[in-house]
Amino acid sequence: DAPTQNCICGQPLRLPAKELLWPIREDQQPEVVHTVDEFMEALQFQPHLDRAVVLRNGIELLGQSGGLPEQLRRAAAGGSKSVRDLLDALGPEASKRFRARLWHYSQRSKEKEIKVPKSSSSPSKENAPEADKKSLVALHKTLQTQEAEGAVKSDAALYISELRWQRKVRHPLNPKERVKTATNCDIYDRAPWSRHMPLWERSEGGIFVGERGAGSGLHVDQCLWSNVGRNWCGFKLFALWPWSERHAILDEAGKGAIFHPPLTQKEESFLSRAKTVALICPGDVWVFSGGQPHTALCVGDGLNICAYESVVPANVEAMSLLCQSNTRHAHWRNCWMDDDDLDELFEDVVDTLQRSLREPCLDARLRKSLQDCCKVMRECGDSFCKDLWAQEDRNERYRRREEEDEEDASKSSGADSCEEKSPQGPCNKKLRLDEAPSQIID
Repeated sequence: DAPTQNCICGQPLRLPAKELLWPIREDQQPEVVHTVDEFMEALQFQPHLDRAVVLRNGIELLGQSGGLPEQLRRAAAGGSKSVRDLLDALGPEASKRFRARLWHYSQRSKEKEIKVPKSSSSPSKENAPEADKKSLVALHKTLQTQEAEGAVKSDAALYISELRWQRKVRHPLNPKERVKTATNCDIYDRAPWSRHMPLWERSEGGIFVGERGAGSGLHVDQCLWSNVGRNWCGFKLFALWPWSERHAILDEAGKGAIFHPPLTQKEESFLSRAKTVALICPGDVWVFSGGQPHTALCVGDGLNICAYESVVPANVEAMSLLCQSNTRHAHWRNCWMDDDDLDELFEDVVDTLQRSLREPCLDARLRKSLQDCCKVMRECGDSFCKDLWAQEDRNERYRRREEEDEEDASKSSGADSCEEKSPQGPCNKKLRLDEAPSQIID
């Protein structure tokens, strides 16, 4: 159905009549819900594996219209029809405040990251944020240099991913909370039980800005969590492959594969194997499992702007899936999270579960769901998880990370979070599970 809400960023509300799209079979359509209550039930309590649940007009229904940072909203609404327009409209002063990744698509069906040369980095980044190799201003300058040298085509589609503040700031809705996410509000702020979910990572949530032909290449996330996405403006094709294809489609099509229309016969065959293929419209909000192979492609005129938050609902299947992160059976190896980061994430989950269950007035249904999640984590988790719970039971657990270093490089999250790895996969990984226990999803 065509979007009905008012445009937020001055971008088109309709696709051109002859826009080339992916074929979508009836059995590949996403689940569509029409009320906030339906969406919140799916988001907070239901499993997301092999599903994509869309709330049309969710930006308005969930109070997210003012979610974009003012600098970005003004730049987009001021006549920007491409990512280059947006970068120019932001200007160097505003761009210095952001960090991001920048991609170009000079070659059909391939994504390539634009990186600031090491020689351009400065050791005193606090005094020269423009020299930070992931600052948006430095990436913009590098883009211009590479275009002048012919390394990037002047008309190549561009994609800004994981846009955040350079440094932590006080969240507009909670001054006690320090975050790098640049959004003013999130689904986290509207979901009734968000603070009690086993995991809800919004402190590092990123914004993604693209144009026709740009998008997220085929991948799985670095952790087997779910993503809730918000699409403020523009159109995006989204494909999600079934859990049974979690290794095969990545091995065959390749990590980072982009499916540019018109499709080749081989690309059509790959997309025909997808569990879900959806056209995400302006104003849509949707949730899906980031642990399954997925890809997205911006289509239509103008800009597409969206953001993602990573979440694990109060659901035993979702908790079981999380516990399979960085395991050979479940998780495609070239997209594993750093081991220390995953250990810290598991610590956060244990802390959240324990804190929530200590609340005497906690909703009875939620309490039961969280207790079940604790049981799954104790029984299905790796040795580190089991040690965490044993220490918790003895009341002697020590947190390795009592507070975050504000200067640490931000960890990737959300739908575009897996970094480039060697063909053999990341090195120095611990063995988390030799094989899938009977409780684990197969």
